[in-house]
Amino acid sequence: KIVAKPDVALITVSVVTQDADANKVQSDNNTKMATIVDFLKKNGIKEEDIQTSAYSLNPQYDYTWCHKSSKDYTPCPPKIIGYTLTQTVSVKIRDFTKINTIVGGLTNAGANEISNISFTIDDPENYKNQARIEALNKIKERAQLLSRETNIKIGRILNITESGYTPRYYEADLKAAAGNAPTASVPAPIEVGTQDITVNLTVTYEIK
Repeated sequence: KIVAKPDVALITVSVVTQDADANKVQSDNNTKMATIVDFLKKNGIKEEDIQTSAYSLNPQYDYTWCHKSSKDYTPCPPKIIGYTLTQTVSVKIRDFTKINTIVGGLTNAGANEISNISFTIDDPENYKNQARIEALNKIKERAQLLSRETNIKIGRILNITESGYTPRYYEADLKAAAGNAPTASVPAPIEVGTQDITVNLTVTYEIK
């Protein structure tokens, strides 16, 4: 097991707009999202670290009941009275000193929802290799101990099986809606913490 410090913060940011006209709801939403993307870039977020993860346009229906008489309660067919558009982007923040500024300023930039923030390692391969070496050294030490205690001589390694690595992710609850979201003047306290990267190895030795 290797204990590593995350180097990337991940957040999801959504813009939700509603209007009776489908074209206007898309135009309004795209304008707000463009403002958010511009805000992120001005705060050091690269274009490749901003990715659209969801885009959904849903109609709003009126289910008013119609009746021709006091005994006839025939329902009206659903009528579209408007549209709701939700556009979501996933954002990678690499400079942790800017997390509070970015999260606090997103609602002012037009974001309706800011989902949980998670911390991860962008390229865990180096840590995985360290964990492999540590696991293999522990296996060798245990094999040598058992060999001494049982007087059984072990030879070369015949097979090594790796069952994968398990990173543990830390998440902070940042879910908020416009009106009660964090603002730049009241930054949310965020602790990055660490992650455990675990590699499980099974080694088969030759017995002489």
